[in-house]
Amino acid sequence: MLPSCYDKNGNIIDFYTIFNLPGTAGPGEIKSAFRDLIKRYHPDTASIKTDNLTEKLDLIIRGYRILIDDDLRMEYDRILFHSRKVDGRGYAIISKKRIKYSATLGEMLKARLMPKGMKHNDILYNFGQDIEIFITPFEARKGALAYIELPARMTCPLCMGSHSRINDKCHVCNGVGRIHTTSQLEVQIPPHVDDTTYIDVDLTRIRPDKLTSFNVKNLRIKITILENRQ
Repeated sequence: MLPSCYDKNGNIIDFYTIFNLPGTAGPGEIKSAFRDLIKRYHPDTASIKTDNLTEKLDLIIRGYRILIDDDLRMEYDRILFHSRKVDGRGYAIISKKRIKYSATLGEMLKARLMPKGMKHNDILYNFGQDIEIFITPFEARKGALAYIELPARMTCPLCMGSHSRINDKCHVCNGVGRIHTTSQLEVQIPPHVDDTTYIDVDLTRIRPDKLTSFNVKNLRIKITILENRQ
């Protein structure tokens, strides 16, 4: 399952350009480029001082997770080099603009953390669902796919969680052994849904990759059909 590889406008991010690597780059080249970028943009070692260092770090870590994993990279390359509106199974791909997050889940994505004192049941009580997906009548009849970005945590990709001692801190995770990030969840909307459809996902049974797990245990998704649109 791919970490999020789209920007805020729903466009796919070219991580090869960010890492300054060719599409044929090997693991050694990827790791070297990752270390260089981390040193350049981490607040403790950055030579460049900007207000969006945290966003850049998150982008670099997402890119590294994808490029260093053979399976994730294969899927990413397929999407990057063959931009599509329909996947190989014939399902329409829902635009990012038609995926609406609850206010609280939106805050979690920004903070990469569950807000203090806020439990998942509180989200459902206040909003009824975590996410609302808007689909056309055609998509309701035929089925569709949505790719949802969710907050996640992962083992530090630089020290692999080993630098937890006070005197031997990793400058990426600061000795914690893990970092906060985001991951992408594929949600399949079956054919013949209507406005009463809710999709419940048990995220405890899903891991984005071997180093990563979602911050949220359960997800409730509401399907809303856009009338008079095809």
